[in-house]
Amino acid sequence: MSLTRNPKSLTSLLNWVSRKVSIFKPQPSINPRSLTTGAATTLDKATTSKLPRNEIRRMAQVAMFDYFYNNRGLQFLIAESMSQNAPLFNDNLLKKLHSSNDAYASASCGEEVVRTITRFLLYHPVNEFEPFFESLGLKPSEFSRLVPCDKMFLSEDVFLLENYHVFWNYGIDREKMGKIFKEAREVFGYESGVLVSKIQGFEGLGFSKFFVSKLIVCSPRILIGGVDVEVVRVIEMLRGMGFGLDWVEENLSEEGSYDWRCVYRCLSFLRELCVDESELCELIKNRPGLVFEDSGEWTLVLAGFQTKLGCSRKELASLFLRLPESQELRKCVSNLRHCLLFLEGIKMEAYEIGKIFRSHSHWLGVSRLKHTSTFLNTLKGGKKRLCQVIQENPEEMKKWSMGLRVQPLPGTGVVDIVGSKAMKTQFLLELGYKENSEEMEKALRCFRGRGSELRERFDFLLSLGLNEKEAKDMVRTSPDVLTQASDVLEAKVNYLVNELGYPLSTLVAFPSCLKYTLERMKLRFAMYYWLQDRGKAASKLAISTILVYSDKSFVTRFVNRHPDGPKHFEELKKTATL
Repeated sequence: MSLTRNPKSLTSLLNWVSRKVSIFKPQPSINPRSLTTGAATTLDKATTSKLPRNEIRRMAQVAMFDYFYNNRGLQFLIAESMSQNAPLFNDNLLKKLHSSNDAYASASCGEEVVRTITRFLLYHPVNEFEPFFESLGLKPSEFSRLVPCDKMFLSEDVFLLENYHVFWNYGIDREKMGKIFKEAREVFGYESGVLVSKIQGFEGLGFSKFFVSKLIVCSPRILIGGVDVEVVRVIEMLRGMGFGLDWVEENLSEEGSYDWRCVYRCLSFLRELCVDESELCELIKNRPGLVFEDSGEWTLVLAGFQTKLGCSRKELASLFLRLPESQELRKCVSNLRHCLLFLEGIKMEAYEIGKIFRSHSHWLGVSRLKHTSTFLNTLKGGKKRLCQVIQENPEEMKKWSMGLRVQPLPGTGVVDIVGSKAMKTQFLLELGYKENSEEMEKALRCFRGRGSELRERFDFLLSLGLNEKEAKDMVRTSPDVLTQASDVLEAKVNYLVNELGYPLSTLVAFPSCLKYTLERMKLRFAMYYWLQDRGKAASKLAISTILVYSDKSFVTRFVNRHPDGPKHFEELKKTATL
């Protein structure tokens, strides 16, 4: 082991520790049994209250270092790292000392704190793997499953410490070793000389020591098995394009974990995509994320997404060239998918969607559109009108991104209002209302929304399988049905008919059920079926019986039928809120 990193500070630290040795030696007159449970191993709150919290922690680190270095015989670097870089373990140790019923006599200085911790460690050996793993930067939730069940001391796992020093001497810091341990635990179990030979194998390929160390941290699994062929193929391909190891090293992130097979597949795809070699080099140089972000996986996903929408090879290459350099591909794919769902939600034809994506994906992927319901409520236009505006000028969607205030669609002035009222009047005449009648005027005030929207929602009712008479009867009985957007109506009908199994005739007989929110429906029926499973409710009650009661009446008539009903109902409401 090499100890030459800072010999001056090392000498001063050893001298400082040697002055504390008299403190660390256990007193021969003390009964060891009393140290196990008695007053000598407890840390009085009055004692610690006299010292700052940071000072107590520093004293704990001193005691830990002495225990691991002098008593357990661990090498200096490991003992120092375990004592200084395992704060959770140290805090838990202090809590254990506080938890005893008997109190330690009041102390006037930190030496008593050190002595107490030292004695506790001497007679209560700790599992050394816990502070060791924490010192590597691992959280308890990450290393709890890594702690051996049959070992307690690091000296019992010789290869673990040996390979630790191989990485340390190679220039890999302890926090980075934690990442290696998480992703390639087998490496720390290699027998003597195996890990060194694998590292030297990469150096034999012409890689510098610094590049190999970063390569190991970025993709620890390359040390498992033989030399990773895919790494070599990727480096050779990039070298052939004029990219050196310095460029590769600069664009590798130690936070990521690279699958070099996927990187090679992405590089090969880009090479096939770009006919001109200079175009390919320019693309990779300006947007290295195409290759290295998540090992190039999102580049392939984006390419597949665009291809399904009808993108040609030329259009796909143009998209990659026009993407902003700072844009993350993961977010780009997510934004494009959200936009696709939006366009499908407003019933735009597939060929029109493909046409928009083939020409405008480079900016559609930059920002996220608002939800469909926001557009329909704010833009003052139905789905057909929305499709028309987008087809005429797709860049209108730039104004509908998250964070921007949505303005009504152009041309929604007085003329449109008059036209909408005329459409609404015509629609009501078709439903059977008499022109200029009092009933007609009342219906005009009741039916909120544009005439085109009312027609669209009525057509949705027909699409369910209802005949025109049934749909008209539903609307005249409960005009509230058509005040809701089609997608809202669709969600409610799908829940009642497809999920709960009620026939469409139920909706015709009681159309008012559609005016209640979907959340109310799900909460009421979840409670009803819970009671039914426990024999406290009849089977297949009418929808009206479950929905029409007020919340207070529903609790009285249904929830209180079972002793645990109120508690379960509150849990259901919390779930619905989340």
